Amino acid sequence: MTTRRSSWLLRACAILMALLAPARLVFSFCGQMQQTFSGERLRQRGRIPSMPAAHVLGPELVEGIAESSSLLTSFSDQAGNINGVLFQASLPAYLVFLYFLNYEKNNTPPLVCFGFAFLLAFVLLTIPSGIISKSSFSVILADSDWLHGSAESLLTCTNILIVLGFRGALTGNEELASGNSGTARSVALGWFVTVVCTLALGVPLGFQAHTPFLAGLGALEGFSEPVNALSIPTWIVHWSTVFEFLIAMSLAWSYADAVGNPKWKGLTWGMFPSSVSSVFALTFHIFYNQIPWILTGQALCTFVGNCTLALATYRIATSNGWTLSELDPRQALKRLIESNAENAEEKTEKRNESKINGFDISKVSQIELMNGPLLIAEVVILTLLFAYGTKYGELMFGSIFQSPDSNAAAVAVVLLPVLLVAYTIYSQSPDLRNGQLPALAPVANDK
Repeated sequence: MTTRRSSWLLRACAILMALLAPARLVFSFCGQMQQTFSGERLRQRGRIPSMPAAHVLGPELVEGIAESSSLLTSFSDQAGNINGVLFQASLPAYLVFLYFLNYEKNNTPPLVCFGFAFLLAFVLLTIPSGIISKSSFSVILADSDWLHGSAESLLTCTNILIVLGFRGALTGNEELASGNSGTARSVALGWFVTVVCTLALGVPLGFQAHTPFLAGLGALEGFSEPVNALSIPTWIVHWSTVFEFLIAMSLAWSYADAVGNPKWKGLTWGMFPSSVSSVFALTFHIFYNQIPWILTGQALCTFVGNCTLALATYRIATSNGWTLSELDPRQALKRLIESNAENAEEKTEKRNESKINGFDISKVSQIELMNGPLLIAEVVILTLLFAYGTKYGELMFGSIFQSPDSNAAAVAVVLLPVLLVAYTIYSQSPDLRNGQLPALAPVANDK
């Protein structure tokens, strides 16, 4: 049995905590540059009040920023700008990704397939969330904490399902990997229903634009911050989503070794742009939702990420025998007829084999992963450290994160974790280190 830790990407991200101190110097320098070249101009436009830098942005200023930068259209009216075009264009690529991921000969854990498909629930509910935030409160979705946190939590559920599916397969837990017990799927359904009810009942129950998600549980007293600052529960949702996705990337890499197909490692690289998209989203919130180009970066990475996911699973499927003939409806009809022609006895025999829902766990070598409770504890601790560190730590940087023109600092915030994760994956890829790029099409004996 191979021994492997399942969170090498997660552990790499923990290094960021050690970089916070020098990062403060970088951000302070960026802030001084911004103040030198554009501070007075910002005051003339009314975006930064003539008061000490430690003073917080008021509700009127936040609303003025939203109006002047047209950020309302970035979430609620995305169809009218480049962000909306990119987000919409990414959906067909994601559906292609789901098609190839579910190719039976890939032997993908069913719960992994269900988890990736469940992301569509998050996409679906961001639509009414954005409509409610604009029509009821005239703010962008990111500025309405209870709407934002509720919808975003579905992304957390998605990543948990993916992690559980991969871990079940790699540890030989067929029931978990297949989701055959129905527990994980039932919890996901209940989660979805809870979010739907929250969105439907929030306004009638008197929730306001800046009502904190989960009543702002865990908030510390004595801190003054902008009115649109994310609550601790919403920051927890965001950071847990990031760490869970990194774990899923690590597990996809391990799955390649477990099934003897290196093409699965391409899925980790395919997931990388999506992780970058999450970094852009976090950066947008770190700067109090004031810098429009960050949203465009997020939308672009979402589009690129869905395309790379589709490409990665295409390579996996073709390595397992997928051809264009699979798209022939006559072949699909033939397989359906043959399937229906099987007698009950044959079906019973198949159910008794180690193959459930097209998944054969006997083809997956077991890997000893980090103990489940220990992994959960690690994720919880890192999530809380980053959630509290982000919400209250950034207040120590003065007006840098509260200025809509802190572009240099925003670039630094994006690049730091992205380069760290990219280098971590690169260091695990001997072919790339040797200058060898992977082939798009399958080659003989390449498995």
